[in-house]
Amino acid sequence: MHDNKLQRLGAAVACATLVALASGAHAQTKVKFAILTQPNIWDAGTYAAIDQGYFKEQGLEVELISPAIPPDGMKLAASGGADFATAHSTDVLFARDTGLPIVSVATTHQYGTAGVMIPSDAGFSDLKGLEGKNVGVTGIPFNKVMLEYMLKQNGVDVSKVNIATVGFVPIPLLLSKRIDALGDAITWSEPAAYNVQIGKDPTDKSTYTYYAFYQNGVPRYYTFGIVTSESKLASDPDTVRKFLAAWQKGLDYMVKNQAAAADGVLNKHPEINRPEAVANLAEISRIVVSPETEARGIGWQDPAVWETQAKFMEEQGLIKKADISKAMTNDYLPKK
Repeated sequence: MHDNKLQRLGAAVACATLVALASGAHAQTKVKFAILTQPNIWDAGTYAAIDQGYFKEQGLEVELISPAIPPDGMKLAASGGADFATAHSTDVLFARDTGLPIVSVATTHQYGTAGVMIPSDAGFSDLKGLEGKNVGVTGIPFNKVMLEYMLKQNGVDVSKVNIATVGFVPIPLLLSKRIDALGDAITWSEPAAYNVQIGKDPTDKSTYTYYAFYQNGVPRYYTFGIVTSESKLASDPDTVRKFLAAWQKGLDYMVKNQAAAADGVLNKHPEINRPEAVANLAEISRIVVSPETEARGIGWQDPAVWETQAKFMEEQGLIKKADISKAMTNDYLPKK
């Protein structure tokens, strides 16, 4: 009788242990990721990582957070309100200059995406032709600095260029000829939007001339990337590595399966203009990769690019002094 009780007790303990192990095997670590703002096509890699189960494979359950404005994502990451955030490299340097303890752990876009866009019907196509013309800019301070620097580097008298802040919906002003060119157009945004409005193929490059800042005098810089806090790196490095492993696979899927990746966003957010978004994603996918990522994997950041950008910002009086060894790291990306 006593032996039977022990056997039953042992069986119950074994069963409970198996149940605990089974439930533990499926337990997911919850992670909060602050995307740039409202979901859009530039989040296609993240959506792919969710839809394809890459985060789940790493034992992560990702909740997407939409900050009101892009810099708020970094503040959430720094305060612990989010584990990760999307951020522009420039904003990372600005934030660290004010004491925000965030670190860039990967870069999404290998090349700067801002530059001058001149419509083909403007009557001129070179930068010198901007003298005496109205050029619209968003109002982002660093973009205006890069614009003026590029113009000077290319022999343009900046005092003769009327640079006007027009906000983030400049296409109607361009179409109505109230402005002659865009001073900080985004490679994967305004050109496609402009073409859609004039009834052209969104990918048609004959309708405008584009001068990227980084190709015309401004040092190369990164655009979107993934940031987290110094405390997160110190306290939970494994989660950072798992997140980046899944995120990297999502971007790789996006680059190789652009139509499916676009659907992954557009089917959830049908309010986004599909032709424009598909054209945007083609450009985004192009700048996700570079010779460096081919050698080291998607997301890799060259410290020299960060150093050059920081020096440029210091020389322009935008920041005091940046310690790049603390501002960025590749240590948590998968090794290729």
